[in-house]
Amino acid sequence: MLSRPMIDRIAVFGISWYAILIVASILIGLALCTSEARRLNLPHDIIIDFLLYAIPLGIICARLYYVAFRFNIYAEDPLSILDIRSGGLAIYGGVIGGLIASRIVARKHDVPMLTLLDVVAPALVLGQAIGRWGNYINMEAYGLRINEEALQFFPFAVEIPVGQVWYWHMATFFYEFCWDILVFALLLVIRGHKRRGGDVFCWYLLLYCAGRTVIEGLRNDSLTFISEFVRISQVLSAIAALCVVIYFFVRIRDRISAVTVAPLISAVLCIITTFLGEFERGAYSTLFTFSQLSLALLIASQIAIIVLWTLDSGRFDLHTALPLILCGLCIAGLLLGGIGRANADNTYYVSLRQCAAMIQLILCGWLLCYPFCPMTNESER
Repeated sequence: MLSRPMIDRIAVFGISWYAILIVASILIGLALCTSEARRLNLPHDIIIDFLLYAIPLGIICARLYYVAFRFNIYAEDPLSILDIRSGGLAIYGGVIGGLIASRIVARKHDVPMLTLLDVVAPALVLGQAIGRWGNYINMEAYGLRINEEALQFFPFAVEIPVGQVWYWHMATFFYEFCWDILVFALLLVIRGHKRRGGDVFCWYLLLYCAGRTVIEGLRNDSLTFISEFVRISQVLSAIAALCVVIYFFVRIRDRISAVTVAPLISAVLCIITTFLGEFERGAYSTLFTFSQLSLALLIASQIAIIVLWTLDSGRFDLHTALPLILCGLCIAGLLLGGIGRANADNTYYVSLRQCAAMIQLILCGWLLCYPFCPMTNESER
């Protein structure tokens, strides 16, 4: 027998806890979105209409996304694809379904699609946070094995049954829950300071995907392709986050100069740093030196951004420079902390390096969306 009882996945009347959490997320999201839609004077039934499309499309796309990357499991029994009660839904597939639904509903109600996405984004990430506790109940979405006794405690780690024995693993579901709650709070702030329609949804993508890029690298049960070290959701998250930065850059094309190009180059370096570390941790420890060099290049890019912005504006802007300086100090600390670690176990060190890179990526998006972006008189809601 197991050393402790399993958590019962079924709550009451054959209904799983995961289903209850999903329904709770939908109801909370409905209340949040309805309130925001009312504030923006959108059609009174637009959120209900959106849910009627988004729920079925989200489930279908979430299932198809998962099955597409695990088709070998379902190839011999295609009908098992319909058995979603056995698990197998991917959040990015659900987001794709939501995008399709938003397109349909926006056209139906003659409302800008970006406006509808801005309304939905905070509720979406809050729902993702709530749903992560379903992962805990199902004992999934956990991370790397924790052998150090000093780290075998919740919330850093969680016990997962393997056969008849319980082992400590990183509580990656909880890490993402915490990050999602932070993103939700930030989106509520951004909602009141957005420059253009779609900003809130863009920041949802940038913030959520930046965090997911780091956390996904720590998980043990990720969907993979090409090799076991290439995690689909991690690659997709990094690409999505970078695309938001590129979008912020493109939409200020009237101000393209060395000042605005520098954050874009820095963002690309952030992605390179992240995946150099991922392959280093996975199997190629010889990449350690290149990973450290990428940190040095990130610091150089930060210095270049500050210098170019100072020359362009004719003054040193502490408000803009301070976040970069603080991030740069963290990166410099990691760079110094890496001295002598070439042959060490750098599992956690790589994650810290990735965290610094993703913070820098977020700052690049912030620079292009706010300080380097001129105010507009657009009438977008």
